Amino acid sequence: MPAVLKSILISAAANTVSLALAAWIFEGFTIELGWFVLAVVIFTVLTVALRGVVISSVNRFMRGYTIVGGLVLTLLGLEVTDLLVPTAGFSIDGWGTWLGVTLIVWAAGVAYGEVDNAAPQQRTR
Repeated sequence: MPAVLKSILISAAANTVSLALAAWIFEGFTIELGWFVLAVVIFTVLTVALRGVVISSVNRFMRGYTIVGGLVLTLLGLEVTDLLVPTAGFSIDGWGTWLGVTLIVWAAGVAYGEVDNAAPQQRTR
């Protein structure tokens, strides 16, 4: 499987789980099923593209910068998704909900990044 396709699939799975979990936890975060699919697609495309830019431009030793940058990029990705998907299908209301959803989705993104960056297993015959 091509690396970019694998990255997109892992990211989509992480985003699906994290957005569903956040919607379940926070009353101020609502997602309707049909729009949920569109929201995951939009958010996944944004995060995979932005993650590629950040990884290629940030030194691996600047861990603190990447943590803050990841939080900001997650917030921006959610903001753009919120703007593109109709309010009836995807809505985040209240600063506490925005903070909580951002943290949950960011944490899933960190986990996704670790899985996506894992060294491929050696094939044995």
